[in-house]
Amino acid sequence: MAKQKGIVPLEGTIGNVTFYKSKAGYLAREKGGVDGTRIATDPAFARTRENGSEFGRAGKAGRLLRTSLRALLLSINDTYMSGRLTREFVK
Repeated sequence: MAKQKGIVPLEGTIGNVTFYKSKAGYLAREKGGVDGTRIATDPAFARTRENGSEFGRAGKAGRLLRTSLRALLLSINDTYMSGRLTREFVK
């Protein structure tokens, strides 16, 4: 993913490139990809749907753990903790 290093921080779309602001700073990415309805129905994307389902289960498990430990996690200011936790559940 591209990072913007210019003086002017851009947001929006120019041609096929989308500029946006995230917690990591101003970023740019190219538009593209496969239509969502094709991924949901095409037999060629069966493995993709399977992987998405697995990732969804890992996310729900992470959410359950974070909810159960909420009192302990309130004082932690880490925006990427849920992503790292989901990664461990996927493993």
